[in-house]
Amino acid sequence: MGIFLVALILALGLGAGLTYWFTDQADSEPIKVTSTSSSSAEKVVKPKPKASAKKRAPKKIKATAATRKIDAILRANRFVGTAYVVRNNKPIYEKGFGYADAVLQRKNNANSVYQLASVQKSFTAGLIMKLAAEGKLSLTDNLAKYYPQIRGARQITLRDMLDMKSGLRLEAFPNQLKTEDAMIKFILENVISNPAKIGQWDYSPVNFMLLAGIIQQVSGQSYRQYFTENIIQPWGLKHSGFVFNMNRQPDYTRGYRNADINSVVPNYASRYFESKTSMNYQFGTGQVYMSARDLYVGERNMLRGKLYPKADVNTLLTPGSASTYGGGDYLEPGYIRVHGLAYGYEATALVSRDGKDGVIVLTNYYRPNQLAQTPVLQIWNLLEAGQLDNR
Repeated sequence: MGIFLVALILALGLGAGLTYWFTDQADSEPIKVTSTSSSSAEKVVKPKPKASAKKRAPKKIKATAATRKIDAILRANRFVGTAYVVRNNKPIYEKGFGYADAVLQRKNNANSVYQLASVQKSFTAGLIMKLAAEGKLSLTDNLAKYYPQIRGARQITLRDMLDMKSGLRLEAFPNQLKTEDAMIKFILENVISNPAKIGQWDYSPVNFMLLAGIIQQVSGQSYRQYFTENIIQPWGLKHSGFVFNMNRQPDYTRGYRNADINSVVPNYASRYFESKTSMNYQFGTGQVYMSARDLYVGERNMLRGKLYPKADVNTLLTPGSASTYGGGDYLEPGYIRVHGLAYGYEATALVSRDGKDGVIVLTNYYRPNQLAQTPVLQIWNLLEAGQLDNR
């Protein structure tokens, strides 16, 4: 029954996510992988390595029967990306597969960073809960308190928005966008409100875009600054940030997909490109990158009350509908699931409610017929069955 429920959740979550992220919002360009000659589709001059301070390498996880089982699952799924597995607070697996940049032949590793896409919603929800705990807003506040110009706003609560039950949608895409304030202005001019659908599940990222705007209003800071000062900095997330600066990181990844949608074998034939406008468009809902380890720490810390009081975790993380979605997460007894999909990246995390166990899988290779959620579920089932406990 547990596996069936998880499969159902995956189907519900993916239907909305795929529809939103892959609707002419990204362009791809074919590339050649091994050639760096003048005839290649993308000529790259490899930069000379700069002298820098020596990085302290993470403690290597010893190979065991458990790590070999995880290896086998990921290889069978032709996985490209980074996987991180934690059992009883102890990392038992951390490894990168495939290329971060196929042209440069640069491989994914433990510190590789990936776009989180919709996983960011869980952090936006956490920041809303923090402000609620501080008495600066309430989940029962109606949207009209912050954006009275939206039709039906008096009937929509922040709780409705956290659970995707507001009846709001945003279908327009801007020609140019450079700031958070410009994004809010664009939303207010283009949001579609259907009061008849208030209270009904309808996955729509505009809910979290507006919640990010509310964080701005209440905190007096930009969303980006508030996120950085309350999540990235205090938790020491050294491999996290906003996508505008992702390509400045030494371990950044590029997003890929197969030109043939029926193929599941990675060939790095097409690379996704994302405009600065698109990066700004994903305000509060798909602008953050992290490493697999940082994502685990972030989700674990929220579950343990390090962003808002632990007593409020169950208040926020309560399913708002049969979809099991609530407060930016998909919720099951004993664990949470977050998932994001955009521009060749797929981010998936299953974390136990106490934060002790986690399976985090981040990929920069999108294949519609072999999503990264499949090995996550397989590894999670082994983990919870105690089949990855051997040393």
